[in-house]
Amino acid sequence: MLVEVKGVQFQNQGAHLMLLAVLERLQLLVPEARIVLSAGPESPIECIEQLGALRKLRLRKRWFDANALGYALPHPVSAALIRRGRAAEGQVDAVLDASGFAYGGDWTPWLMTYAADEIRRKADRGQPYIFLPQAFGPFPASRAATRFGAALERAAMIGIRDARSQRLLAELNPRLEGRLERYPDVTIGLRGDPAAAERWGVDHRTVLLIPNWQMTGERNPDTAWRSGYLQFLSDLAVHVHQQGREPVLLNHEGRGDAAICEQVAAARPGTRIITEPDPRAVKAVIGASSAVVSSRYHGCLAALSQGVPCIATSWSHKYQELFAEFDVPQWLLARCDAAEAATLLAASLADRRSHSQRLLEHSTRQKAEVARLWRRVGALLQGAPASGRQS
Repeated sequence: MLVEVKGVQFQNQGAHLMLLAVLERLQLLVPEARIVLSAGPESPIECIEQLGALRKLRLRKRWFDANALGYALPHPVSAALIRRGRAAEGQVDAVLDASGFAYGGDWTPWLMTYAADEIRRKADRGQPYIFLPQAFGPFPASRAATRFGAALERAAMIGIRDARSQRLLAELNPRLEGRLERYPDVTIGLRGDPAAAERWGVDHRTVLLIPNWQMTGERNPDTAWRSGYLQFLSDLAVHVHQQGREPVLLNHEGRGDAAICEQVAAARPGTRIITEPDPRAVKAVIGASSAVVSSRYHGCLAALSQGVPCIATSWSHKYQELFAEFDVPQWLLARCDAAEAATLLAASLADRRSHSQRLLEHSTRQKAEVARLWRRVGALLQGAPASGRQS
């Protein structure tokens, strides 16, 4: 059985963590499955090969999409592709879409168009296209959005992470309302590497600052944050130091976030930067810290789910929804104000033990929901018809 895991990558630690969470569960649910991944700038071929995964053959660019040809490949051609570590769309038996946040007006409309076409092609052959829990929208009044909304009716499962995504999808296509299934993010139960925190010197004195270059980009509608974000981080590092703790910058994404880390460290000499390629190690580092100030969704989730207080900035609705799920909406910053962030940080640390206990209670409930999700996904995969053209 060939299973494509879509929307993941190796540079963004959240997307990489989602890939690892999916692989871990697939080994239990469908141990005979082979994984198919798309190569790209953030998913180098060598990383795909190291996992033992097949590389997807992509026959599309902008409006041109010839992936439907993959369903008509003769058996010798299909077999030759597999031997060379490749797979066409027509050879894939099921799709697990773990994009996280990719479908809506903030992103290129081609993502919605391509997904719509692939959903239909899979549905025509009884092969499941499964959306793992993710954030959706907002949707523009566009042909691509309308096409995507209509195609979702034929998806085997539409997993959503939050109430606003549910509302936006129902507005896009009212017929979807009864089809939307809400679960927490799949990474919540993935364990970190316990040796990582000691290796990086992170402990109860450490406050991690996790930047996100999207805070300074066009997708952030708040101009105050866009213009003041770097100064905010620099000032916050000073406040943390004044509170008797060590501010440490954690690069959670790659080149974009690395540039912000370097600029803040240059403004505040002596501030350490952690750049760790292993997402399990990153999760453990976050879990060992005293507190986190994060602009990355999965940085926030890794903190909250491990009982670590987290103050957050936001550039999309997925942050508000996450902090509401953990019943700490007050930790989401409304203004670009380092002093306010420092005050919230100090208050969360003053009562850290009780905060941690409540966060862990929410985490335990959410992990149970993720287990329910995987039982649902497992049943869909077990019922998927094999293409018969994989060897």
